[in-house]
Amino acid sequence: MYKTFKVAVLFIVKLLGGFKLARKLNARNTCILCYHGFSYYDEHKFRPKLFMRPETFSKRMLWLKNSDYQVVTLQKAIEERGRKNNFIVLTMDDGWAGTFELANDVLLTHKLPLTLYVTSYYIQKQGIVINVALAYILWKSQGKELILQNKRLNIDTKFYIEASNIDQLIKEIQHIISQLTDLSSRQQVVISIAEQLKVSLYHQGRLLFRLLNEQELAALSMYDINIQLHTHRHCSPKIKELFQNEVQKNISYIQSIIPRIKLTHFCYPSGEHYPQQSPWLKSCGVESATTVSAGMLTKTTDLLKIPRILDGEDVHQLEFEAELCGLSHFFRQVFSR
Repeated sequence: MYKTFKVAVLFIVKLLGGFKLARKLNARNTCILCYHGFSYYDEHKFRPKLFMRPETFSKRMLWLKNSDYQVVTLQKAIEERGRKNNFIVLTMDDGWAGTFELANDVLLTHKLPLTLYVTSYYIQKQGIVINVALAYILWKSQGKELILQNKRLNIDTKFYIEASNIDQLIKEIQHIISQLTDLSSRQQVVISIAEQLKVSLYHQGRLLFRLLNEQELAALSMYDINIQLHTHRHCSPKIKELFQNEVQKNISYIQSIIPRIKLTHFCYPSGEHYPQQSPWLKSCGVESATTVSAGMLTKTTDLLKIPRILDGEDVHQLEFEAELCGLSHFFRQVFSR
């Protein structure tokens, strides 16, 4: 109901010229868009902010290409912030395989630059990203019973899957399988759970919920895709040594695949950031860091706390346009006061 009302109001505001006025008033500010992965089946229904249908992404990019907005690199937006440019920046988090398999052709077709923040652990190890795959399996299996048996873990227990207990089940199962020392064994347990519950984790013979492999990452760097930092294990420790170790591992691994790459831009995993991390990032050579807090890049924005707009399958086109022109940014500022 609220969504319908909001879209109706935005339609009227646009009809009255509100979008054009907002764009003119925000001409010195930059909207940075954030994307993640892409849907092969119904993943966009599972987590619409994490997985978008390729056709939705394609429509967004076509609209941007045909608009009066200028899509630029993150570096250019930072260097020229405060000027009347109506810049838009495209960023993508994590490094899901769909970036190469589903999104790259769209970006190449429209010649749109992208900053891709990659977390390196699952690129190095390959296989499914356990927490996301497990959440998807349980989401697909509501109303079913799961029998978890494993001789190595000395466990034989039953779980009844309901919408209300999925988050708790994910924690319990992850805790159980964390006792297995190697990642491949943990992944195999999750795959066996999928098989038992009759949930497919494959598309055309390839695993879903995987990140790019090294060859795909190297290939993307040859196009207008700027590979940047997202920590090694997709976590944001509060302890200096642990945090810097995550960043340095991320740097080292990416540079082992793409030598001589300049890594100065960072994205906080899941947007989790703390004030004390800013000097830690600077000591690692990081010049900018993006969050998932909604807002625009302005002349006064702290470059280590850059806001972004999370686009997703559940974002209406009018909501999308309202973010680009700065209208939504204006309303957020008004209501926050």
